[in-house]
Order: sequence, then C-alpha cells, then structure tokens
Amino acid sequence: MRTERKKLSLERFGYDIAAGGEDGGPDGDRQRLLRAVGQVAEGELTPRQKQCVRLCYVQGKSEREIAEILGVAPSTVCRHLEKALRRIRRVIGYYYPV
Repeated sequence: MRTERKKLSLERFGYDIAAGGEDGGPDGDRQRLLRAVGQVAEGELTPRQKQCVRLCYVQGKSEREIAEILGVAPSTVCRHLEKALRRIRRVIGYYYPV
C-alpha cells in the first residue's frame, strides 16, 4: 500500500506567499515563516502532538498508521493533529497576521 506524502504547507495556516523573488521578497518571507513554524512546533506543542506531526508530515504516515504505531485510536491522532495545527496557526498569527 502506497501512501501519498502529506505536505505541511503554509496554505494550511492561511498564508498564500508566492514563490520567487529576492531575500526581502516572497522567498524570504516564506523562509522566515517556515522557520517560525518550526520554532512554534518545538516550543508550543505537546510531546504527543510533535510526534503525530512528525509522523504525518515528515514521514508521510496516514492517521491509521500513526494510530497503530502509537497504540491509540485514529480519532485520537486526528484530534492531536487538529490541535497542533490550530496552535501553530494561532501563534504564527501573532507574528504574521493574515
């Protein structure tokens, strides 16, 4: 069974930053925002939320696969991912209002 790798894109947080440009342009903005997302994830998420985000968006696992790995229900994984993305979106919104 092949699973499509999920991407943790900025669009999930309500940001539509075009690619291309100079350091101060869209690429520079995109890189700063991606760094901020990483910092928020490290400092603001619970260990379980970090684990779910890493398995889903870095390793490309499905919610069902993550649930099997962690020994929890798929609905629990879904809830952890939703809360993690909501928390990241909220904190990033302080620095980069949409």
